[in-house]
Amino acid sequence: MAATNATTRSRPPAVLDERIAALHGELSPAEAKVAEFIARHREEAVFLSAAEIARELAMSDATVIRTAQTLGYAGLPELKAELQGALRSRATPALRLGRSLEDAGADPAAILEHVLATELELVTDARRTLQPKDFARALDLLAGADRVLVFGVGPNGPHAEYAALRLGRLRRSARAITARGLALADALLGLRKGDVILAIAYERLTPETRVALDRAREIGLPSVLITDTLGLALAGLFTVALSARRAGSGMYHQSAITLVVLDALLLGLAARDRVASLGAAEELEALRGRIAEAS
Repeated sequence: MAATNATTRSRPPAVLDERIAALHGELSPAEAKVAEFIARHREEAVFLSAAEIARELAMSDATVIRTAQTLGYAGLPELKAELQGALRSRATPALRLGRSLEDAGADPAAILEHVLATELELVTDARRTLQPKDFARALDLLAGADRVLVFGVGPNGPHAEYAALRLGRLRRSARAITARGLALADALLGLRKGDVILAIAYERLTPETRVALDRAREIGLPSVLITDTLGLALAGLFTVALSARRAGSGMYHQSAITLVVLDALLLGLAARDRVASLGAAEELEALRGRIAEAS
């Protein structure tokens, strides 16, 4: 096998898949199992140690290291470096999470500090990217709406439901739109004059986001977009955008900044009609009391 390694290293560097194909039939059953695992789970493997891979496959870490060497790498770190280089431009969820785990470490106190520091950085950054004039314009649109439709799909769905619930507590007619695929058509069919769309969309432009905003534009409805990088991609489909990033480049997305922007809008709307907002809060508390007494 040593001769094979020497031959492999004498050629121009090959990527993992090429090395596995070239050595097909020469890998031991255990080595083939390791190679297949890394090839199938390369995003996770970038951040796993030899011991962690070995534990996953119920074998020794020496076998994992030997597999990397058999494939022509100096060791597992060189193999992982190649994978990380190939994945660097792909901001997939696994890659983002892996990078954040590497930065945070395993100590609970360090993880807590990492998350708090990251959120603080994002909030500080938002003070620069969120323009007061855009925020005021968004409040004007929402305050003047007969009904606010909060759009968010996937992970943004719970944020849309949260915003709709809190708008209702301000006695503002609101509804969350979270349907994906063909089911979205039923929600969009109900759009009407007087509605305002409050859309939450980040990073990837989904068909649902584009169609929802395009439909609103077709029937003349204004829209407020909460986003990070989609302002340019969706240019012309929204009335005003509130832009704030959720994470550093390629890092695990955190949710606090989305809630910060939503809470700022909610407080801003409450301030537009203090009497009505305070009255709604008092009535909500009274109703809760009646429910508690009846239960």
